[in-house]
Amino acid sequence: MLNKHITHNQFLIFSLYSLFLTFVLVFFVIQEIQKPVNNEEIYVPYKHTKDTKILVFGDMMLDRHVQEKIKENGTLYPFELMREVFSNNDIVVANAEGSFTFFDSKTVGVKNGPLEFTFDPILLTTLKNLGFTLLGQANNHTLNFGTEGFAESTTSITIAGLNYFGDPSNKDIAPYVKEINGEKIGFIAYNEFSYQGYKNIISTIKEIRKVVSFLVVYPHWGVEYNPSFTKSQQKTAHEFVDAGADVVIGMHPHVIEPIEIYNEKPIFYSIGNFIFDQAKTGPTTEGLAIKILLNKKYVTYEINPIFIKNAQASLMDDENRQRTLTSLATSSLISNDSRGDIATGTIKIIR
Repeated sequence: MLNKHITHNQFLIFSLYSLFLTFVLVFFVIQEIQKPVNNEEIYVPYKHTKDTKILVFGDMMLDRHVQEKIKENGTLYPFELMREVFSNNDIVVANAEGSFTFFDSKTVGVKNGPLEFTFDPILLTTLKNLGFTLLGQANNHTLNFGTEGFAESTTSITIAGLNYFGDPSNKDIAPYVKEINGEKIGFIAYNEFSYQGYKNIISTIKEIRKVVSFLVVYPHWGVEYNPSFTKSQQKTAHEFVDAGADVVIGMHPHVIEPIEIYNEKPIFYSIGNFIFDQAKTGPTTEGLAIKILLNKKYVTYEINPIFIKNAQASLMDDENRQRTLTSLATSSLISNDSRGDIATGTIKIIR
């Protein structure tokens, strides 16, 4: 009887112990399932329906001598040689190097006038009709007419049926997110010359990364007329990519700067001018239009060199196109394979 009693108690203890172990195991499994995912591990599912086309330009300045040309020739004048390029895109974006306001220009007809730019809001209708959808506002000129001018600019852009993103003070980041063809595309702009708000930019990149399938970071940075990028630009660009950027496309130097591929993400340190009036010849008359093609397997970047003459942009002829691409491939911080790709005007990245 004693042996049977002990055996029965042992069986009860064993059963309770097994039940306890099972409970502990289930508890930890549930905890692991519910454990929050790090930003680096977040995957945004998307239902890709067809290829998405994004066209990105650099600095667009529509005051001073450009405005004089517009008054002489009409609102289409700066863009008319590029009209075919603007069509058949899902997003067309440029950096508006100034504010759209009804303030009088301080530069038209003024020799050595101040570097303070305002653009006639009527030009927004022309931009929309051409196919533009999005304008960057995070730069060192969008506060030229104060907070009142900036508010008037963003209001004018919105009323015209266009979108804007970015804040020159890096406070109200105003990221742009749009779902197109089953993709969620995000744009975030950064103005280095605000000298504030950098942590705000990084945190915004991390947050937007959670809800988009493709993220463009669009910084205004660097040193004017510098044919190469600075260590500060490189450090910042790497932090943008580490935070979640798929591509970094910069401007402000007014010249083309090299490309870097970092962690399989391209960094275009400066794509130069789009519409400007800085010189008749030389590096400030050249820029890049970057066409981004998204499909299920790849992101393809088409590099299109442009030339600016008399405040009017056009695609380069074949000879100058090849010269520009070869020079860019030589100066860029990339592998030899990618160097050959850039020389042909195309970078393809596996998603």
